Amino acid sequence: MEDQGNESQTDMSSGKVLLGRPGIVVLSPSLEVLHMNLQAHLLICDMVPTTPEAQQPNHRTDVLPPALINLAGEILSVLRSRHEISEKGQFEIRHSANESGKPVFIRGVGVPNGHGVEHARIVFVLSGTSANHSENHRSLGSGL
Repeated sequence: MEDQGNESQTDMSSGKVLLGRPGIVVLSPSLEVLHMNLQAHLLICDMVPTTPEAQQPNHRTDVLPPALINLAGEILSVLRSRHEISEKGQFEIRHSANESGKPVFIRGVGVPNGHGVEHARIVFVLSGTSANHSENHRSLGSGL
């Protein structure tokens, strides 16, 4: 078991996206990144086309790509409307992004809080896509 842990850490530090391991991003309603694991960082880098500016040493790598910003906006909109009608429970929106030629499957989960949208959380679960994730799916049910 110890050898598997070391091998897995080596792969993560090499900058390779490991299939089967999800990237996790947790955002506040103001889109502040509260948590982002290494796998999410690597997948987000795959979502953004490489530009000469991105090669500069001072280039910020913690900026969210447009696909995640747009999806977060949709989730916040649904959270607000559900809060207005006192509907409780989390919901998810599924999306595939392929801006840079490397497809990424995104599950965006809106996690409400009884004290209002300003206390809600947006959780993104990112993974490399496969053929069965090629379509966009939207689910506004509370089951995950």
